[in-house]
Amino acid sequence: MAVKVIVGLGNPGAEYKKTRHNLGFDLLDRIAEDFSFNWKFDKKFNAEIAEGIIDNHKVSLIKPQTFMNLSGYSVEKFKEYYKLSNNAFLVAYDDYNLNVGQSKLKIGGADGGHNGISSIILQIGVDFPRFRLGIHPKYKVSLNLSDFVLGRFDHSEQQILDQMFTHWIKDIRLILDEGVEKAMNQTNKRNTVEHEQNSE
Repeated sequence: MAVKVIVGLGNPGAEYKKTRHNLGFDLLDRIAEDFSFNWKFDKKFNAEIAEGIIDNHKVSLIKPQTFMNLSGYSVEKFKEYYKLSNNAFLVAYDDYNLNVGQSKLKIGGADGGHNGISSIILQIGVDFPRFRLGIHPKYKVSLNLSDFVLGRFDHSEQQILDQMFTHWIKDIRLILDEGVEKAMNQTNKRNTVEHEQNSE
């Protein structure tokens, strides 16, 4: 089954807006803005939902409003209500194991220490596509991981992300058109090349 639902992970509430941990929310907000989707809260899923068309594909965007460590409940309820398989979902989220501006598309695997992914795995299993969005800084961080992810990007990081949102939306269009596995071959290779160039 092709991807029909894009889930962005984050925490609800103004105090968490634009924090590193809400990068999944931010990407979905950009998609909704670019394609003129309108957000509505749906009580039965405890999530903000936006639906519309991207390149002739009907797509649902989901931002769980359960707080990060319970994200799986909204995903599981949506999956059961619409009788979808796991590979109909693409979950976009912040990943400390990738540098700011990097991304990686994958299917399945462990949670990588991410509470939102851990919750989804608990509810529906491991075999769903994931779009990992890097938040690891170039400088040494003195904060513990929890404080770091709940902090906000600095100006230079935000500039990188503003450029990357355009690339990430192109990646998502590729996923919708070609499927996750074909898109993985192109997007992950490109990100590796960019990372090597930036490291020189």
